[in-house]
Formats: sequence, structure tokens, C-alpha cells
Amino acid sequence: MAAFPPYVRCDWRDLTETTDPVVERSEMERSIPKQRRIASDARVEVQLTVYFETKARAAAFEDWFFNEIDAGADFFDWKHPRLGTIVQARIVEGDIGQLTFMEPMLGLSKRVLRIEYWRSAW
Repeated sequence: MAAFPPYVRCDWRDLTETTDPVVERSEMERSIPKQRRIASDARVEVQLTVYFETKARAAAFEDWFFNEIDAGADFFDWKHPRLGTIVQARIVEGDIGQLTFMEPMLGLSKRVLRIEYWRSAW
């Protein structure tokens, strides 16, 4: 299985994490709402900004994306920055985000992307 490139730097300040609910809520006309579990695993989506220190690293990331993980369709090993564990993740909708340059020489750049993985909710 492919692994997330080690040369890609992520910034913790831009990191957000959202977990999809695993319960369904039904509003009741005259009593408290009812809730029931509908899934055993929860999808977790992490939005992060990845930074590339050189043009070569930005190009290498694109090569990894298109060639190793089939343009985002395949899963890859990713070390979760908060948990410190390896999870099998993929890029949401195969969208690696817009490449934004951070200096006039176009060496330093970044992308904002979303990664998803599933975790057991039991």
C-alpha cells in the first residue's frame, strides 16, 4: 500500500477534523426525540494544508497522487498527526486542492485538501 509522502509538511494550525454521526435522530411530536445507531464505523474527515518547500516536491506530490494512488481513488497509509497512529486514508473526491504559491520564485507552495478515513465507533 502506498504511504503519504514523508517530504510533505503539514501545519497544525490549519488542521480540522469532523466525524460523521453514527446515529439517526427522529423528532417526535409529543416527546423527546428518539435516536438509534445506524452504523458501526464512523467516517472521519480531516482538512489540512500541505506545504512544499521546492518546485520538485510539489511536482513529486502530484506524481504520487496521479501514479501511486490513482488520482485519489486508492487508499494510502497516513500517520494521523493527533493520534500518532497509521490509518488507511484517501483523498476526498480525489480533490488535491488548488496549488497556491507563497513566494515570487514559485518555490514555496501549498495545497488545502481533505483526507478521510474510517474508525470503529464501538
